[in-house]
Amino acid sequence: MRFTPLIVLTAVTAIAIATPAAAKTESFHATLNGTAIPTTTGSPAHGRVTIKVDTKSQRVSVELDVQGITLDQLNDALVAKPIGPVHFHQYRTADDVEAVLPVPYGANYRATKTGFHVSMRNYAYAEGAKLLNDQDTFEEFVDALNAGKIVINIHTDKFPDGEISGKVMPN
Repeated sequence: MRFTPLIVLTAVTAIAIATPAAAKTESFHATLNGTAIPTTTGSPAHGRVTIKVDTKSQRVSVELDVQGITLDQLNDALVAKPIGPVHFHQYRTADDVEAVLPVPYGANYRATKTGFHVSMRNYAYAEGAKLLNDQDTFEEFVDALNAGKIVINIHTDKFPDGEISGKVMPN
């Protein structure tokens, strides 16, 4: 059987259309402490977070370990709200800061011997943005992550504006 260029092109096009686009996962990290802007609290607490962003499904996964802050020290008012005491904030300028993605409090928070751990998997960005009435698109959020304009902040009763934080950076 002889394959003409038109038959080959048609077959390749059909396969391309039938093959779903591969999801792209972008990875980020941050080291949290109380000795850098915006949380110059002097707190000895510290933490580390890894973030995975699925650009196709527009979902975010977070693995956060914090030492030196216990669950009962987290900001009670924010624990009681749907947004929780851990947030991603976008720093457009020093005076233009907006919470853009919450890490809602719930079963995904668990106590550890030295603090707490949060495991939030496949959280829909749109769901979190809606909780904050944030108008930024998912694409704007990912662009801000890649530009180093996102900070993760841990709010406690002792430091309601944030006890420790860390600038999120691409891996």
